[in-house]
This record gives sequence, structure tokens and C-alpha cells, in this order.
Amino acid sequence: MNGSKTLRGSMVCLLAAVAWIAGATSAVAQDREGRWELGLATFYQLGVDVDVEGGSTLSTDDDLGFALSGGYNVTDNFATTFGVGWAGVDYDADVVQDDGTTIGVSGSYDAFSLWGNAVYYFGDGALSPYIGAGLGWTWIDTNIPNGAPSTGCWWDPWWGYVCYTTYPTKTTDAFTYQATLGLRYQFNYSTFLTVSYTSQWQDFDQAESTPRFDVIGLGIGWMF
Repeated sequence: MNGSKTLRGSMVCLLAAVAWIAGATSAVAQDREGRWELGLATFYQLGVDVDVEGGSTLSTDDDLGFALSGGYNVTDNFATTFGVGWAGVDYDADVVQDDGTTIGVSGSYDAFSLWGNAVYYFGDGALSPYIGAGLGWTWIDTNIPNGAPSTGCWWDPWWGYVCYTTYPTKTTDAFTYQATLGLRYQFNYSTFLTVSYTSQWQDFDQAESTPRFDVIGLGIGWMF
């Protein structure tokens, strides 16, 4: 009988402790309004097929990238965010030449992106689903040489006389817009984790349509 009372008492204490922790975590998470935040993220960009003017096609691989972001919480439910990201993406292409023949090429391009988003959180607890939408710009270096190399030489204090050759490469850029679904978990007063799925449309002049790039992101951030 005493053992049963002890067990019931322990269960009550445990439930009270869980409720207190949940309430404390929720109270911490609710205090987002008026605070800035900084985040680091890695993302996994899914491959996509792109049709280009003239009949050429491009197929990208799935690849990893990295991002640095910041934001300001206007209220507990609404925030503005901004960020910069980089990804190195492998691709295979079928290039249609002037005589109508097609050749296959493979390579890797570097993509640099800037963006700004408006974010809405469904709730102000520790675990908050959210949606977001925004605009940005993407620059791509195809790493394909498009000019004669140039060489520069100088006297290095450690290595002596050094020469370095650079190759101009073909670059392009595009206006972008995106939509995001995500989940945010607040660990404590300052630290949080996000998981997101983002679709980004890149408006390249040479593409026959506006290709969509889907990205799965995992990030950690800090509020201050």
C-alpha cells in the first residue's frame, strides 16, 4: 500500500516536472518579439532538368550547400529574414551545336545566392511550424573558360617569386523567388533548430521556362 502511494506520488511529481519544463520552454519560446537572430545552415539541393534555348538540355545532380542567415522578429509570429548561400553543383549537359549535332559535356558550377524572406509562425510555443516567401538574386559561375588566360607574378615574402594564371569563365545571373515550409524548435532562450523545404524559381534568360530548384535545409541559430 505504501509502495503504491509512493509510486503515485512519484508519478505526480514527474508529471508536474514535465508540465513545468514544458511551460518554461513555451514561455521562453514566446519571447521572440523584438529580437534579432543569426543562423548557420547546410542544405541539400535536389537535381533538376533544364531545357535551354536552341534545344540544349542541362541536368544537375543532388548536391550540398551552405548558408548564413540573419533575421528580425517583428512579433512572436512574424519575422523578416535575409541570407547568403553557396553551392557547388555537378551537371551533365547535351549541347546542340550550330550544325545540329549534339555533344555531351559534364562539369561543375558555383552558385551564389542572396535572398530576403517574410516568415509567419503558426504558434509561439517551443515547436513552431512556419511558412515563408521571398525574393532574391543568384549568380552562377559555370567554370567554363571563355577567354585567354592571364598570368600575374609577384615577390612573396615567404615563397619568393610566384606566378599565378587565371582563366576568365562564363557567368550568368538571375532574379529568384521562393516559398518555404518549415519547423522551428526553440531549445532555450537563445538557441533554436530549423528544418525546412524550399522551392526556388530562378528566372534565367536562356531557359525556355523558369526552372524550380527544391532544397531541404537544416540549420541552427541564436537569438539576441
